[in-house]
Amino acid sequence: MKRNLLLALTLLFTLACALPAQFNAETDVTEPVPVIDATSAPLADEPLLYISGTFHIETQQWSWPEPDAFIEFVEKTQALGIRWSISADIGWFNGEPRAAEVVQRTAALGVQWDIHVHRHQDAAQTAYILHELGVEPTSVYSGFKIDELDIISQPVSYQGYDWQPEILWGAVTCPGHRPGCDNDQMGLWRPLNSANYETHDPNGKFIHLGGGNHQLDEARALVEMFANDEITAPVTSFTLMVAPSTLTIAKTESGYDEIAAFVAEMDAYPFIRWATIEETAQAWVASGGVPSLVEPILTE
Repeated sequence: MKRNLLLALTLLFTLACALPAQFNAETDVTEPVPVIDATSAPLADEPLLYISGTFHIETQQWSWPEPDAFIEFVEKTQALGIRWSISADIGWFNGEPRAAEVVQRTAALGVQWDIHVHRHQDAAQTAYILHELGVEPTSVYSGFKIDELDIISQPVSYQGYDWQPEILWGAVTCPGHRPGCDNDQMGLWRPLNSANYETHDPNGKFIHLGGGNHQLDEARALVEMFANDEITAPVTSFTLMVAPSTLTIAKTESGYDEIAAFVAEMDAYPFIRWATIEETAQAWVASGGVPSLVEPILTE
């Protein structure tokens, strides 16, 4: 009797040990497929449209985001596939008590931090602050006046930390974003100089990345041009811009729901890629640096 009981217990123990091994073998097959950054994958044979997302946090407090809501919004939209480039003027870094937390937590989500200043001499200090927070700034100068290219070209340093821009985004011809001030072109090229900014110079110092007017409908119009084979350059760019204080597309009331619907719509097209501003510029260089300037489609 005891011998039979011992055999039964031994059999049950053997089966119990075997089950987890079988279970693991089955679940290994269903492990998530690693997410591959669009810029690390081979470029497609067809022209590609790279879409970036960006925020500008200004020195004035009216533009500052509520930290918890901002971080949550970034997390939710990154989960959709959007790649964010964030930049903040020096006043926010010096005045927002939770600036370090916002920077570090968003960077941990995969966000890149660009440099946005209204005084060129603040660029190196802003880059230094990010560096000290453990987040290396990109080479993107986010927001600038076209006639100040010579000034921007000058290297800047703060407490021994040097920073030099290589990519330009958010060009304006006059301050204040007044009508006619913003460069709303899309695509990438190397500007010849301030006077001939839209002329491509293969040996130009900077890469300009055009973001369009940042509106969802303009992006849709650009996508239609791609669908109709009207765009031939290997890499073209567009940028969605969200106001950090309202978490809506700039100059509109389109918030998370509209953005989520837009992303789902865009993901149906094989030529769409989601990437940060710097990642888009890197993909453009990798594709041969063919100029892809596209004039504004929808005008106000």
